[in-house]
Amino acid sequence: DEMTNIAYRMKELATQGASDANGDAEWAAQSAEYAALTAELDSIMKNTSFGGTLLLEGTDNKFGAGAVEFQVGSSEAETLEVDISAALGTAGTPTAGVGFGIDQIEAEGTTAGTFENVGEAQDHLALVDNLISDIGTARSALGASMNRLEHTMTNVTNMKENTQAASSTLMDADFAAETSNMTKQQLLMNSGISVLSTANSTTQMIGSLLR
Repeated sequence: DEMTNIAYRMKELATQGASDANGDAEWAAQSAEYAALTAELDSIMKNTSFGGTLLLEGTDNKFGAGAVEFQVGSSEAETLEVDISAALGTAGTPTAGVGFGIDQIEAEGTTAGTFENVGEAQDHLALVDNLISDIGTARSALGASMNRLEHTMTNVTNMKENTQAASSTLMDADFAAETSNMTKQQLLMNSGISVLSTANSTTQMIGSLLR
């Protein structure tokens, strides 16, 4: 998102520079900001990392090298691949489009990375248009994968809740049913004791009569 904002500001500066109404002072001022923004884009590309792993550019970067695979479930088949390597560009010379073509932007112009006349500003316009397009392509791929991940998370959460409910049904006691069973058993026991007590009394009475 921040790279998109930077690219649009660069487009605005290049558009302003692509006019004969500018003089050397105006082109110098526009180019100074333009070059600073390009440097920031380059810094974002080279330094964005997670867990010490470079993500966008550099040696053994993840997304620039090809599809990145995420495990999203408990089985081997439940994976998700995110591939934005085509939009990021392939390794090589600046004209090969390394890092959204940022290297090519840095090399363009009589003084690298700046514009000093209308022609150079127009050249940068075309490069920035490609930059905006490539960033948009990468963002759309990432956004689609993020949306899919959200649905995957929801589905896994539902599976977890259903599994816990099934486990509870199998393992947890039904307090009302168990209380009812206990009461029934207590009543049966008390009734048995009462019957035995009566039987013992009857035996004692018969023994007294016989004596």
